[in-house]
Amino acid sequence: MNDVRLLDKITELRTVCKIISQLKSQLIEQLPHYGHDALFLQNDEITTGILNNKTEIKIHLLTGELLYFDSENGHIVDLTHDKFDKRLESIVTKYGLDMPKMSSFTFRQKYLSEYIPFAKKVNKSLELFRMKLRDHFTQVHLWPDGFDFSVESFMMKNNEQIGVGVSPGDDNYESPYLYVNPYPFNENIVDQSLPIGKWHTSGWNGIKVEWKELENKIEQEIASEIYELYTIALRNF
Repeated sequence: MNDVRLLDKITELRTVCKIISQLKSQLIEQLPHYGHDALFLQNDEITTGILNNKTEIKIHLLTGELLYFDSENGHIVDLTHDKFDKRLESIVTKYGLDMPKMSSFTFRQKYLSEYIPFAKKVNKSLELFRMKLRDHFTQVHLWPDGFDFSVESFMMKNNEQIGVGVSPGDDNYESPYLYVNPYPFNENIVDQSLPIGKWHTSGWNGIKVEWKELENKIEQEIASEIYELYTIALRNF
């Protein structure tokens, strides 16, 4: 039995994602809702997206390679190689970027095969949920710090918004979970009954659902359950 938690399996991946996020922020101006920090999942790759119509930095999860594209020039960095940080630094400095500081580590590609199906299912579920929204909302972002996938929905009055996402786990919770966070939070909403999950009011406010309650369902069903929780969260305002 493999008892290594998902969060610990992706430690090195998170570190590399923080690096490419910091490189992204050097390449573009600040975007609304911290979009300049966000990454995206596309197929089997985590990417910055195409920046300034010419640059893209991405990690191919199946091969453990980082790919840096600038116009017609492409560079490949094998993240499983001991000296990958030096190789990456030589590339980014060539394009006038500052290499973010990082400690040396060994990239464990073996765990990525377990992370990929989780990431794909979460990303697709949130994309399908996002298609149900009618107000202003973001793309599905992958945030390098918490490594959660999320969508933000904005009500366009009084800065009201709802964050919906899935965390792989964090310092307080070992297992992945779904969250639905209305802001600003009205404490009276906790009287509303929930079809799944529970109200969470310690550290952050909103709805928390253990991912294990959802992971065996197809993405369309997950998206529908998320939307049901979202409509309950709307009563917060």
